[in-house]
Amino acid sequence: MPKEEFKKIISDKLAAHADEIVKKMLGNMMEFYNYQFKSKEEEEKTAKIFLQCVHIIAEGLRDGEVQTRASSWGETIGVLSVESGAELGESIKSMTIYKKVIWAFVQQESLLQKVPYEVIIDIIADIDHIFNLIVFGFSNAFTKNAKGLLKKSEELYLKISVPIVPISKTVAILPLVGEITETRSEILITDTLNSCVKNRFETLVIDLSGVYEVDLIGIEVLYKLIRALNLLGVSPMITGMRAEISQTFTQLGIYLDKVVFFNSLEQALQSINLY
Repeated sequence: MPKEEFKKIISDKLAAHADEIVKKMLGNMMEFYNYQFKSKEEEEKTAKIFLQCVHIIAEGLRDGEVQTRASSWGETIGVLSVESGAELGESIKSMTIYKKVIWAFVQQESLLQKVPYEVIIDIIADIDHIFNLIVFGFSNAFTKNAKGLLKKSEELYLKISVPIVPISKTVAILPLVGEITETRSEILITDTLNSCVKNRFETLVIDLSGVYEVDLIGIEVLYKLIRALNLLGVSPMITGMRAEISQTFTQLGIYLDKVVFFNSLEQALQSINLY
């Protein structure tokens, strides 16, 4: 009998005994983790996922294209696991439990159907490959979630790193520290302008004493911010600008009109009678 015929037989057996295999998976999982389902609904939901897994394995033995769906299905289940607070390591470890259940069933049925040893090895390899695709998709869901959390953390950090400090009803200070990067620039401009409009500031003191280096992106950001402040009717003051930064503006032919410069924050505040 051709190898593909044997695969078809095992595929049909997996599909026909799917419920039995799922019960074995559930039992092994509960025993391994010493776990009890919190509700009948949780047990039924888990059984449904296991049933889908068995059918994907069964279909994958008959149709190679089905195997490519395994990754997408794995990612879908991964998203559910992320939402339930599951850990990636433990989840992947449990895959071995389910795989062994299917392997044991396949081995038993292969002996009954007198499937040649080399075909059994081939079937086991196919099942292992499908599980690897499922794990890949599953892990991808956790990776995407981790990247999303990292992005949110970065955005929160960037917001914190743009602290606008009100010192009166009409005056605020924007103390900039570190490097003005492209990633930081959008939040810098947006949050600053929103804060000025919301609080109706008339003067914004931009303190650059904590900025040691500004590249072309930083120069462009400062220029855009100052122009936008002028359009909003907010008077910008700049303090603590280093000579190198000033020279860069000049070399680029950028002239900051309607901006008052001071060597220190103290001098700027004195000029508006706030020190």
